[in-house]
Amino acid sequence: MAKSNAAPEPQSDDALLEQELAADEAVLEGMLDETHRIMKQAVDRAGPKRIARALDVSLSLVYKWTQQPRTKRNPTASGARNPLDKLVTIFHLSQDLETIHFLCRVARGYYTPNPLLKGKAGTSFVSATVSALNDFADLLQYAEKALTNDGEIDDSEATKLRLHWDKLKGRLEHFIVACEEGQFNANRGDSEEE
Repeated sequence: MAKSNAAPEPQSDDALLEQELAADEAVLEGMLDETHRIMKQAVDRAGPKRIARALDVSLSLVYKWTQQPRTKRNPTASGARNPLDKLVTIFHLSQDLETIHFLCRVARGYYTPNPLLKGKAGTSFVSATVSALNDFADLLQYAEKALTNDGEIDDSEATKLRLHWDKLKGRLEHFIVACEEGQFNANRGDSEEE
C-alpha cells in the first residue's frame, strides 16, 4: 500500500552533494578557459618539474592542469581540474571570504569586493570625500590614543587598527569605483566646463 500523507523523505548527503556539484559545474563551465590559462601561465613561470616536485604530484598531472578537463560542453578534453578550479569550487560552495582574504595576504595584498552602486547616481562628491577623510582621521586618532595611553600599540590594538584599516581600504575602493563609473557626475550643471 502507498502512503498518501507521508512527508517526503529528506535527500541523502550524497544526493545533496551531487546537486551542489552539478550547480558548481555550471558555474565553473564559464570560467574553465580562464582558470586553465592562468594555471598555464603560473606553471610556465615556475616550471612544471619544479611544481610537480614541490606538490609531490606527477609531471603529467601538472601538464593536465593547464588543459581543459572533460565537461558536458567539451566532452573530448583530456585535462584535469586544477587547484584553481578546486579553490573556486570551495569558495562557491562555502561563500567564505576568509579563503580569498588569506590568498590576498599571501600575495601581500587585500581583497575588497566590487561595490554595488545601483541607484546611487548623483551622490555628492564632497560628502563622500569628507566622509572618507573623517574615517581616516578616526583611524589615526585611535592609533594616537592607543600609543599615548601606555606608550605602545599592543597586539589587541594593532588587530583593531588592522580591522579598521581593511574596512577603510574597502570604502576607498568603493569611492574610486564610484568615480570611475561617473557616480559623481550626475548633478553637474551645464555651466561647468572642464
